[in-house]
Amino acid sequence: MSDRLLGVVCLVLAGWYTVEARTFDGTGFGSGPVGPKTLPTGLGVLFALLALYLIAKPDGEPRWPTRQALWQIGLVIAASYAYGQVLQPVGFIFASAAIIVIIGLLFQARLQLLLPLSILFPVVLAFIFNNWLELRLPVGWWGGF
Repeated sequence: MSDRLLGVVCLVLAGWYTVEARTFDGTGFGSGPVGPKTLPTGLGVLFALLALYLIAKPDGEPRWPTRQALWQIGLVIAASYAYGQVLQPVGFIFASAAIIVIIGLLFQARLQLLLPLSILFPVVLAFIFNNWLELRLPVGWWGGF
């Protein structure tokens, strides 16, 4: 029963997300046959299909996450919300580096790998998006590339 209930909740969320994705306009990234609506709409449809699968084929003996796993999931959701709030003012590189460190620490990543990768990954992504794809990411107070 819990899988079916989760499937219904996910189906409602997928419907809402897909309808919202269809309202995106092309002012920020241009327009055309593959514009800013395409990927979010596709994700919403995929989410709806997965929700329908949960409703149609529920697991007979679902295993619920432990308290620690639920705590980690809640912290990842909170960190993701905070990331969205600070992305514009702080910029993509600093906000992304911070969320990588936070999530890495939540899942006991080794600091020797986590710290350099948390800086390298957003810098490389920002360079690719800004210079090769010509899609501007939020630069924040430092100015960006």
